[in-house]
Amino acid sequence: MIFNIHAGHNPDGKIACGAVGLIKESTESRRVKDEVIRLLKAEGHTIYDCTCENGISQGDVLSRIVKKCNSHKADLDISVHFNSGRNDYEGDISTGGVEIWVYSKSSKAIGGAKRICHKVSALGLRNRGVKVSAELYFLKKSAAPAMLIECCFVDDADDVKQYNYKLMAKAIAEGILNKKISTKTALPEASISSDKKRNLKLK
Repeated sequence: MIFNIHAGHNPDGKIACGAVGLIKESTESRRVKDEVIRLLKAEGHTIYDCTCENGISQGDVLSRIVKKCNSHKADLDISVHFNSGRNDYEGDISTGGVEIWVYSKSSKAIGGAKRICHKVSALGLRNRGVKVSAELYFLKKSAAPAMLIECCFVDDADDVKQYNYKLMAKAIAEGILNKKISTKTALPEASISSDKKRNLKLK
């Protein structure tokens, strides 16, 4: 299959670089995006990285991303973001969680979006579900079926505690492909701390 994928904002330190809290959206979306690309390529798929690195405004960033995406005939366009608005910097034993936006209820991206939400929620994050918007520029202008993933909240201590970019990327890749990714391709279990295993309730 052919996938377009990108981090949703400019790099840190530039205009329109995304949300900032306990972690930075621009930094983490690129880490997740890069790992998803690695995993999908390892499974034999063709990937185009459509991330914008030099936009001059938020609108310009979006326009450049969509132009790159639409220059390829892809099966799916994937935009990686992190949410904000919880303002929970101390932790309240409740996660903000993951949500995914698609263009319409008939979007061909819905099945994958539901699977990703389920996979990410298994990491200990609330499943906020799949939501629909015909107003988001990326979803409206992308030629291929598209999804905008809000991995978790940058300003929620509980989300940040559960978050691991490699596990997040693995959940996204498995949801996209609707299959388990081999342990050789994915993050070796030995590299996850025993505390993290307990927190995430890994099998």
